[in-house]
Amino acid sequence: MVKEGYKNTELGEIPVDWEVKQLKEICIGNCEYGINAAAKEFENGSIRYLRITDINNNYNLSNKEIKTVNANESDICKYILKEKDIVFARTGNTTGKSYLYNKKDGILVFAGFLIKFSIDSKMYNAKFLKYYVQSTNYWKWVKRMSLRSGQPGINSKEYSLLQVPVPPLPEQQKIAFILSTVDQHIEETEALIEKTKELKIGLMRKLLTKGIGHTEFKKTEVGEIPVEWEVKKLREVSEVVSGGTPSTNKQTFWLDGNIPWATPTDITSRSKYIRETNKNITYDGLKNSSANLLPVGSILMTSRATIGEKSINTVPIATNQGFKSFVCKQSLNNEFLYYLIDTLIPRLINLSSGSTFLEISKKEVENMKIQYPPLKEQIKIGGILLVIDDEIEEYNNKKEKLQYLKKGLMQQLLTGKKRVI
Repeated sequence: MVKEGYKNTELGEIPVDWEVKQLKEICIGNCEYGINAAAKEFENGSIRYLRITDINNNYNLSNKEIKTVNANESDICKYILKEKDIVFARTGNTTGKSYLYNKKDGILVFAGFLIKFSIDSKMYNAKFLKYYVQSTNYWKWVKRMSLRSGQPGINSKEYSLLQVPVPPLPEQQKIAFILSTVDQHIEETEALIEKTKELKIGLMRKLLTKGIGHTEFKKTEVGEIPVEWEVKKLREVSEVVSGGTPSTNKQTFWLDGNIPWATPTDITSRSKYIRETNKNITYDGLKNSSANLLPVGSILMTSRATIGEKSINTVPIATNQGFKSFVCKQSLNNEFLYYLIDTLIPRLINLSSGSTFLEISKKEVENMKIQYPPLKEQIKIGGILLVIDDEIEEYNNKKEKLQYLKKGLMQQLLTGKKRVI
């Protein structure tokens, strides 16, 4: 039974004063494919090239790799984006991703793997459409449309037939305003995260080489350090521990296991501290393999393929052979070493070898030399950087909550389940 004030449509129940429109009805003119030209290095005064890879996961322009287009001026002018233009990725794993042109991004020329539609701004709110093509229902449509062949893709005709639930213009404007406000808070939080990360990098560079309050320095194998500091090999201040994998043919090594057993995936997908892993092993599995049980407070460091990812365990944990972990001696603070590892990664990679993937040996890790402040100073340095990390985590938590709020609002507002009349 249809709820009062709603009607059945191809898209399900929507309010009676909403319509279902095809994308081509919301837009003016014909849709267009972008310029088929190569990218080249960006120079001052160049026009920026917009490619699929330049659209980030927030549907905004990414500034990671700025390029210009290798084409003559007369051709370029045909593909310059204007206000109310929206482009869609038409092929590959990014099929469905979109970008609504923002004049703050400057002059943009769109590439051939993008399709442009120009929104009729007299009848429709461009930002409303921008948010609809971020919604769960839209992405379900993309999945259905793009899986008809081995390579995902949606052409211009198919995009033109996309059905959109459209409220009256005033409601479109209100929905767009609400979601834009949440987006603004997300962007502001992301800016704070990046700013704090930059602060952390600067502090690490200073604290891990100059220390706190030092005025006299000396040259060493690891660079210039305070005269009170020493240079030590990692094996002198910690025990370097390798990992192992119990036989997968023995169910008794795995079934109902209660010992966390880390693989590199557990480290790269987790935060600074780790207490749970995707797989557990049994006591028999531990004893009948080269795996070792690491005490709480150890530093688990990946040593194969991706080198230098790390976590501190808050419960006893074993690892597979993709690790060289550190059990710190009493004279080495684990938080200090955790941050110091970031500065060691280039050296670790340089000492690695392997044809299929890089791996660093236990011996190379043990013999690596590090700067070694007195314990009290190590603790202070680790504590300062920990405060910065806590701040970054707080901002990340705030961002996640805002993203969750946005997702919930989109589900309610873009379907008409919640009205803002």
